[in-house]
Amino acid sequence: MLKRKPSSSLLVAFLCANVVAGFATRRPVATTRPSRPTGRRDPTSLAAKGGVGGAKKKKKKPKRAAQTAKGFGAPPPSLDEVLAGFETRVPEDAGDAPCPCGAGEVYDDCCGPLHRGDRPCASMTDVLRSRYAAFSWRIVGHVMSTTHPSCRDHRDDRVAWARDLDRGGMFDSFDFVKLEPGEEEISEENENEGFLDFEVTLRAKEDGNASLAGQETVISERSKFVRDTTHGTWSYVSGDVKSQVAGLEDTTLNA
Repeated sequence: MLKRKPSSSLLVAFLCANVVAGFATRRPVATTRPSRPTGRRDPTSLAAKGGVGGAKKKKKKPKRAAQTAKGFGAPPPSLDEVLAGFETRVPEDAGDAPCPCGAGEVYDDCCGPLHRGDRPCASMTDVLRSRYAAFSWRIVGHVMSTTHPSCRDHRDDRVAWARDLDRGGMFDSFDFVKLEPGEEEISEENENEGFLDFEVTLRAKEDGNASLAGQETVISERSKFVRDTTHGTWSYVSGDVKSQVAGLEDTTLNA
């Protein structure tokens, strides 16, 4: 089946609204997808009830100790608790399934250990492939953990950052079709800095914009990565995103 190259102005707008909103270096925007419960409970009254008139008085309940700095309610959720509440696209048989990064190995022998933290990203290609797989299967935590603090997407409030990614930064309107990575390039000035060119093919989902459903587009990016000199792990810093959509070939989408 031949891949169609969309050229309508509608697809241009759709691409900008979704791709620019989180694939490289621009903070995600909220979508119309319904928000999900966070699991945080509303504070309840600590007051005990007493008897009235001649009725037998009820024994007062002891006041509970304060659990937060303000003294009321449950403590705010941790990042792990928030991440655990997000929807994912990880299949039930993920371990034996082909890894979505396209390297030709099963998930447990490819990006699975990187996503679980069982081994570090020892190369720029590790970062690229594991991030692509994380976007494909909606693993928000790995996108965050492989983002360098100098990246403009990075936020100190990690819970708020995670929720923003969940709402609008995980490409929910697209299926991930293919990743085509290029060769790693180490900077001549700094051996702990490097670049990697790659292309990603995305397909608009049926549950997205009906007039664009099934159409594919290719975006390209030249990404910058840095290596931690203490642990030797690589992380993502920035990237210039372009598209093959007619009229956008020479435009940097995330400028």
